[in-house]
Amino acid sequence: MELFDWLFIISSMIFFSSVIGVFILTANNKTDKVKIFGVIFAVLMLPIGAILINYIVIGKPLKLIIYVILILFYLLVEFLLDQVFKIDFRSKPSTHVPYIIIEWAACYSLLFGSLAIDLTWGLVVLFFFLAFLIALVYNIMKRKKLKEK
Repeated sequence: MELFDWLFIISSMIFFSSVIGVFILTANNKTDKVKIFGVIFAVLMLPIGAILINYIVIGKPLKLIIYVILILFYLLVEFLLDQVFKIDFRSKPSTHVPYIIIEWAACYSLLFGSLAIDLTWGLVVLFFFLAFLIALVYNIMKRKKLKEK
């Protein structure tokens, strides 16, 4: 694996770890601490952008380039909506559903991109992805219980 492949794998693990942190904190009503993850996502745009440029220059398969574009697009949307414009897009389904679609496209791109780069490290990223799913279910169940009270 090359340096930028390692950067992709590490960025995938950081991404999923951050989202897991967001899910757990929001499930426990610690939303004031969630802002740090916005900074992490903003910083992740730098290595992902570098990976995109490198993959285009060295001629990586188009599939990997598309994965990186989807990831970068999600990080840009997240940054613009949360940090720059500070829009509450999660409260209305008409704006939240497209965001969720973009988010899942990025998640699958991180997972399948990692698996395409290296099977062993891709399986490690799969573990992070599964933990992400568990944290999502935990978040949904916990928030549902809070609404019932």
